[in-house]
Amino acid sequence: MKREVDKLLNQLIVLTEDMAKGHYGRYAELFELTKTGSYPESISRLAESFGMMMVKVEAREFHLEQMIEDLKKAHAELSSAKQRLDSENRTLKRTIRESFSPDQIIGKSPRIQELRSMIRRIADTAVNVLITGETGTGKELIAKSLHFSSSRSHKPFVALNCSALPESILEAELFGIEKGVATGVDGRTGRIEQASGGTLFLDEIGDMPLNAQAKVLRVIEERTVDKLGGRVSVPVDIRVIAATNKNLRVRDEAAAGHFREDLYYRLNVVQLHVPPLRERADDIPLLLNLFLKTVSLRQEMSNRRFDPEALDRLTTYPWPGNVRELKNEVERAVALSVTDTIGFQDFSEEVHAYFISQKAPGPFLSILKGREIELILQILRDTGGNKSETARRLGLSREGLRKKILKYGLDPKETAPIGAGVK
Repeated sequence: MKREVDKLLNQLIVLTEDMAKGHYGRYAELFELTKTGSYPESISRLAESFGMMMVKVEAREFHLEQMIEDLKKAHAELSSAKQRLDSENRTLKRTIRESFSPDQIIGKSPRIQELRSMIRRIADTAVNVLITGETGTGKELIAKSLHFSSSRSHKPFVALNCSALPESILEAELFGIEKGVATGVDGRTGRIEQASGGTLFLDEIGDMPLNAQAKVLRVIEERTVDKLGGRVSVPVDIRVIAATNKNLRVRDEAAAGHFREDLYYRLNVVQLHVPPLRERADDIPLLLNLFLKTVSLRQEMSNRRFDPEALDRLTTYPWPGNVRELKNEVERAVALSVTDTIGFQDFSEEVHAYFISQKAPGPFLSILKGREIELILQILRDTGGNKSETARRLGLSREGLRKKILKYGLDPKETAPIGAGVK
């Protein structure tokens, strides 16, 4: 009996040494040795318990190995996703930089060419810039062009419209709020701090309250910002670009007490003036066709083009709303046009009213409207009032013809407009 027990114990020692080396496959031998019932019960129970422990340890090791493999796989997937994200981020940043390159400022007029040249010369400097120009000329586009052409392009471009917020909210947005400054008030990081390392764009700076102007001046001079209710100044590294449609010169706004003279000079290190459209008429056809292309693609209306006569008229329109008005007019015309050719009649009443007030030769508008009505009525007569055939001959859809009939107040059963007629 002693010999068998010694044999079993020796087997346990061997299996223990194997387990220490990470080998678990021989536990079945223990069960073979103990199933005969030739060992003392305590020895058999010890061997069987040891065998069960080895089974569980092996299962746990297998589970851990599987977890490690899963973690390795997840890590590889995360690394691959990070590489894709980094690549997409670089591509996005490159696309943004290209989109706001000075070359994307459309125009061939001398003043636009000079503006592009100035942007290239000062973009990568640290100087503050004041952009002036009428509403709708594209001042924010110029600011973004300056930022994304500079070494700060990988840092934030943070914009704030100074005329869009009341004074109390404006200061909170600009400078931030310290947490706990009042009951129930959460901390907030201001736009100035958000822009650190990058560019802060203050649009409509002429509408900023005097109290906020003083604080902005301190930020520019001290390169620190104090949150509302804060006790510690936060260092910031910002380039300030401001824009205004007002005249902030000292002898005007500043002298009247509306704008601080010292802030004006700190902002106006370099001034860029964006000319209105009426002063660069040669650029209007370029902008019209550019917006026509982009709007048509967005609205899935390809092959749109301007009637040459309409293009000539729009080139002489003064565009009081500048580029913003021009873009809105193109969007409207594309949406309302019933053929691939966009005519002058597809533009707004404001545009028409200008030419009426200018007493356009001809009179152009009345003739244009009269000829179109005359043509529609003539074909309606020829087709016996058949709208489908009339639309086909006119090169319109049936819905397009319906819009024309409603627009001009026509009755397909008659040969003249409803009411007083066209003079």
